[in-house]
Amino acid sequence: MSIIKSAFDIFKTALFPNKCCICGSVIEYDRQLCDACENAERIKPPICLKCGCEKADCICKKDSHKPEYKAVIAPYYYQDSIAHGILNCKMNDLPVLTKAQGAEIAKAVKTFYELVDFDCVSYIPMRRYDEKYRGFNQSALLAEEVAGICGYEYKALLVKKHRTKMQKRQRAENRYVNMYNAFDLAENADVADKTILLIDDVKTTGATLSSAALTLKAYGAKAVYCAVFAIVK
Repeated sequence: MSIIKSAFDIFKTALFPNKCCICGSVIEYDRQLCDACENAERIKPPICLKCGCEKADCICKKDSHKPEYKAVIAPYYYQDSIAHGILNCKMNDLPVLTKAQGAEIAKAVKTFYELVDFDCVSYIPMRRYDEKYRGFNQSALLAEEVAGICGYEYKALLVKKHRTKMQKRQRAENRYVNMYNAFDLAENADVADKTILLIDDVKTTGATLSSAALTLKAYGAKAVYCAVFAIVK
């Protein structure tokens, strides 16, 4: 019987592999997470609200840019299996990973923003063409998951006005220039006097989040807080 079961398990794994909920790596059928994701280092308080890193990792004194958002948080740093999960989601058509990733963001929101009362949760938009080409916007899926878990209203508040160069190919000092005036308020969106939680998958310099927050504030938002799945340190 054990030989038959082993053969069946091999056959099942080959055809329908079980994958880690966070990074998408193939794992055993009785598990939800791979070893790397189970043991991934979490960002712990105290943190710097400007960059989202632990105080020990903060280098904000070397950064002259003042963000337009109130704070940014994340459950993880962008490294190892966590980085693999973000790339796997976008590049290998695995939007299902946003469910577990969004749940991890929600945990961080409840930990670091427990005293903040948000009016709604929104996300960093993609150009309509780019989203149609990929088939989904991972940031929107993450935001929807966070909103559902935390009990906040989910809203599409922003649109991307024009194509920008890929941020990952830009030098740090050029990222703010690249994202300047990149967003506008979505049609019929009302952000006046609202406290908004803005979601994205990863934060590097904060230029994208800051540009989006500036747009929301220009239309009357009271405050913008950010949360991402991972932060580059």
